[in-house]
Amino acid sequence: MIELTGLLILPAIGIIALILKKVLHLAISEEKIVTSVTIATAMVFFLGLIIGFQGISITLVNAIDFSFTLQLNGISIPFLLLAVVLPGLGLWSAYKEIKENKALFYIFYLLSYLSLIAVFMSSNLISFFIFWEIILISFFFIIAFWGERETKRKASMKFLIFTQFGSMVLLGAFILLYVYTGSFSLNTIASSTALIPIQIQDVIFFFVIIAAIIKMPLFPLHSWLPDAHTSAPTAGSVLLAGVLLKLGAYVLILFAVLLFPGVVKTFQVPLIILGLFTVLYSTFAASAQKDFKRLIAYSSIFYMALVFIGIASLNSLGETGAIVLIVSHGFIVGMLFVLAGMLKEKTGTRDLDKLGGLMSRIPMYAFFLVLAIIATLGVPGLSNFPAELLVLLGAYAVYPLSLLALVGVLIATNYYLSAAKRILFDSLKKTFGKITDISALDALQLSLFTIFIVVLGVMPSILINSFNLTI
Repeated sequence: MIELTGLLILPAIGIIALILKKVLHLAISEEKIVTSVTIATAMVFFLGLIIGFQGISITLVNAIDFSFTLQLNGISIPFLLLAVVLPGLGLWSAYKEIKENKALFYIFYLLSYLSLIAVFMSSNLISFFIFWEIILISFFFIIAFWGERETKRKASMKFLIFTQFGSMVLLGAFILLYVYTGSFSLNTIASSTALIPIQIQDVIFFFVIIAAIIKMPLFPLHSWLPDAHTSAPTAGSVLLAGVLLKLGAYVLILFAVLLFPGVVKTFQVPLIILGLFTVLYSTFAASAQKDFKRLIAYSSIFYMALVFIGIASLNSLGETGAIVLIVSHGFIVGMLFVLAGMLKEKTGTRDLDKLGGLMSRIPMYAFFLVLAIIATLGVPGLSNFPAELLVLLGAYAVYPLSLLALVGVLIATNYYLSAAKRILFDSLKKTFGKITDISALDALQLSLFTIFIVVLGVMPSILINSFNLTI
């Protein structure tokens, strides 16, 4: 069996190698180090899926039940798939974009990579929270130092303020769980929820919901996301949309639905209504965007709202669909952000009003852009279709008005197809007459995203069979 520590040791080795490279001026390139680490980690993960994983527990401070405990729960595998694979798929964009302080950028990138993997394996709440905080701090620096010059400082501070507030309320939930169960161990807490008074369960649920709404994010605590995406480098946007947003869904499932399903049931209808409102709000907001990257950011809010509705349904179909949509959206939105980065690289702009006629000049790029757009719109055979279908079936079973989410799908279809038309099929701008198509390595990067999108669309059972809704 594969020890779960192996998934953390490899990124840690990469961080150490980058530090030594920086200090000792070693000849090996940063790109080779990071590529080797992400490929090796992915290989270990997929090998573990075949032969199994083995957990570990090391007591650090016995008096407060603080231990370094790695153990897979019922929903770990889908989230680990995103955490292990997606950051590696986004790296080629970083190799092209990051020119200054490369070693430091990749140190923060691998630190985020390691911590994301650790969060989805941690079953002690203290170690969970430590890794959760490392992710936020690392990503703050990624935006602040390597984001777009005009907006990066404001966007990074906004990101930190919102997400740090979410962290504090989540910590409050963890403290209450410890006070009433006497343990920070998730397994012990799961077997001791009867010891927690109903009123305290409501408070814990409220804290978890606030943390989840900020992180996913949902209206009205969403405004940090479009700014963060617009400012972040492409690889950072892949990491943020593909994996970081999913932390909100993860805590919502783990610390609300699985621990306190009765409390979730009490507030089920208001939660679904909040999700529906966010669906409609985000799609109308996306329709008004001229920056293609900002449009994708608002679209991410729409899909995370669908995830929220599926989770709140407390229906096995809806919850299963939500997890499938989490994974599907991770790969599709990662591909879209890579395409947005390539668009800026090729044309110097992401402004839809300044683009047009690129189909004849960069046909390979156009192919992948259309593929990503039809994937995000839920075309059968691609990964969003089974995910959205299951979410809507599950939500309808408990709250028929959930079908209003289909209005959001129609609006999303309109703004994505409109964006494709404006980028590819309008009249060619003279300034774009000499641009060249994407390279073979660009095509390889986009093809890797495509493989996951197609496989999950054709055989969603592979993913569905990898998890169960238990702790």
